[in-house]
Amino acid sequence: MNFLQKNIPLAAIFIFTLLSACQKHENNPKIEASKTAASEANTTEAATPQISAQDCSQIDSSIQKLEKTVVAEDLHALNQWFKNCLSTVPLKTRYQWQAKSEDIYQKLVSDASPQVFQYLTDTLPEGQSMTAKQKQELYKQLKPSEKYLVDHAKDLYIEKFYVGEGEYTFTQHPQYDLDIFAPYLEKSDQVYFKQIRKEYTGADYILDAGLAISFDEVANRLLFWEKFNKDYPNNHFKRQVSANIEQYRSALFQGDDNTRTLWFDDDKIADEEALKAIEKIAKSQTASRQTAQNFLNLINKSETLWQQMPKPSRENTQDESPEQQGIQEQRTAFEQKIRKQVEEMLAQKNNSN
Repeated sequence: MNFLQKNIPLAAIFIFTLLSACQKHENNPKIEASKTAASEANTTEAATPQISAQDCSQIDSSIQKLEKTVVAEDLHALNQWFKNCLSTVPLKTRYQWQAKSEDIYQKLVSDASPQVFQYLTDTLPEGQSMTAKQKQELYKQLKPSEKYLVDHAKDLYIEKFYVGEGEYTFTQHPQYDLDIFAPYLEKSDQVYFKQIRKEYTGADYILDAGLAISFDEVANRLLFWEKFNKDYPNNHFKRQVSANIEQYRSALFQGDDNTRTLWFDDDKIADEEALKAIEKIAKSQTASRQTAQNFLNLINKSETLWQQMPKPSRENTQDESPEQQGIQEQRTAFEQKIRKQVEEMLAQKNNSN
C-alpha cells in the first residue's frame, strides 16, 4: 500500500473540516454584516475630508463672509468646521462662535426671499396653506442656492415655527446648540441648552394674546430657571436666564390678555389654576418664593374687599344711572389699584436680580 492510499481517510477528514468551516463562515450573517460595516466605515472615512489646523484657522473669515451674505452651502460647511474645530480653541472663542452663529441664523431668516419663506412655512401670502402641487411649482422658481437651503433645511437645523394668529416663520432649532456647541462648553451651558430644547414646542408659549401653556408649566419653568441661577450664579448665559425668569414671573403673576391671572369676575379676582401654580412657588426655596407669598396675601385680602363691594345691576345692563356709574367706577378703580400693586411687586423683584 503506497503513501497516498494510507492517508486518504486523513485527507478526506481534513478536506471535510475545511469545507465545513468555510460554509459556516459564509452562512454567518453576523460575520458578513461585520465585514460590510467595516468596509463601509473605511469607505466613509476615506470619503470624508480631514479637517486640518489650516481649515480651522479659516473659520473666522468664513463667519465674516456669512455675516454679510448668508449662503446655505457655506453655512453648512461652517457647521461642519465647528464640529471638528471647537475642541481645538479656547473656551472664550467657543462662546464667540456660538454667539456669531445665532446672528448668522437670524440674518438667514430676515434675508430669506418671499419664495423661500413660503416654501419653508408652507403658506401663501394670503395665509392659506400650500398644496403639494403649488409647492412643487414654487420649487421650480427657486434659485440653485435657495433649493440647496430648502433641500438641506433639516441638516441646517431649520424648522417651521408658529407665531400665532395663523402666521408662521422659520427658525433655528435649539437642537443645533445641543449638538454642535454644548459638548464643548461648561456643564452649566449644557444644562442651559437642554432646558431650552425641552421648552421648545415649535411655537411661542404666548399665542393670540394668551398663554399657550398651562400656568402650572409656567411655574415649572420659573422654578427651573430660579434653581439654575442659584446653582450656577456665574453661568455664561446669565443675562438670558434673568430674562427668562422675568418673563415667566410676568406670565405667572399677570398672565396675558386672554389668560389673565387677575380676572375680577363676580366674587373671584384671580384664576384658580394660576393661584395653585403660585402656591407651588410660595412653597419652594427659590428667589420668587417671597414674591409669591406676598401675591397670595394680597389676593386673599383684596378678594374679601371685592366681595363686600356693591355689584352693578345685572337685570338691566343698559342702566347708566349715576348710581350704576359710581359702582362701576369704584370697581374699576379697585381693579386698577390691585393690578398696579402686582406690577410694582414684580418690578421690585426684577430689579433686585
